[in-house]
Amino acid sequence: MKIENLVRDKIIANIKIGTKGANGLPKKLPYFNVEKDKVTSGQMVEIFKKLYPDKPTKLKIMFTSEDPFNFKYKRYVNGKVVCIGNDSKAITIGKDEKNRNTQIEIECNQNCKQRVMGTCKLVGSLKFVLVGIDAGGLWKITTSGGWSLSNIATEIVKLKQANISIKGVPFDLTLSEHESIGYGVYYSLNLSMSDTVPKLTGDVVEEKQIEEKEPKKQLIEGKGEVIVEQEEMTPEENNKTIKTEKTSNSNVEEKPKEDFSNYLTLKKFMPTIIGKGKFIKIIFQDINSQDVEYILHPKANQEILKYGSGTVVEMKNSKIEMERNILCEYVIKSIVEPDGTQKNIENKLKEAV
Repeated sequence: MKIENLVRDKIIANIKIGTKGANGLPKKLPYFNVEKDKVTSGQMVEIFKKLYPDKPTKLKIMFTSEDPFNFKYKRYVNGKVVCIGNDSKAITIGKDEKNRNTQIEIECNQNCKQRVMGTCKLVGSLKFVLVGIDAGGLWKITTSGGWSLSNIATEIVKLKQANISIKGVPFDLTLSEHESIGYGVYYSLNLSMSDTVPKLTGDVVEEKQIEEKEPKKQLIEGKGEVIVEQEEMTPEENNKTIKTEKTSNSNVEEKPKEDFSNYLTLKKFMPTIIGKGKFIKIIFQDINSQDVEYILHPKANQEILKYGSGTVVEMKNSKIEMERNILCEYVIKSIVEPDGTQKNIENKLKEAV
């Protein structure tokens, strides 16, 4: 056996994006947090806070291996792991022949009841060193957030596919805030290589070489004059030349036609509940006179709520979440005055997160 087979990572501290609340339940935090636990000593908490005295949302990190991100399916009960799987086999707690608790092996797949119910989740552990701290081991951050798992894995796989080593290279690990209609405020981890400077790849698009036809020259007998003999053109080429001349001689610029496909006419508002939150559902009518429903994003400007039926808006930005259309950004084009007349107006609204 090789000595390398006995080597394992030494985890010296955990970095978290949450803490325990006053009631003992997990509490989200909008910044990276290091606190004392079974792995993290008070000394590690102190040295982290010296490097990051405020509430950091970006860490400078480096990896010591090419595979720093590991995944396991985990199920917790009362804060303790009771089942760990790898999408093939899992170790959990069962009963032996004397009805005593013992570890047993079971199948781990997408049909598992716990995974279907959402009580067993995919958990990713990212191991790294913090740039600026030499503590003789690795720091670890664990996440089960879908966006965080995807963001980190995507960056690592992208670099691997480009045959770029990630070992000993500085990276930025950032924490950003988002808001979901169904889940409220949540935070996602993002990984990116530090100090990435855009550069040319060296691939040059070859331009087609167009041969310039030299006009034929002809000497007029007895006069010593040279005239240029134009080549004969086909009727199609002749028509094209005429049209080009007309266009070049014209000073009139043709304005692009306005696209009305994103224009919506307000019909009514309806309060609705999604999850535990209250939102405003807006019923619009599109240019084909079909009703379409949108949920007004809570971070979008609420200006539209001041106006009534008949208001025309141009939709600038929307997304689909939980199988619902979410209105994030729009421009009010016209409103209906109290006397029933239509008044043109343009009011640009901010984009929701």
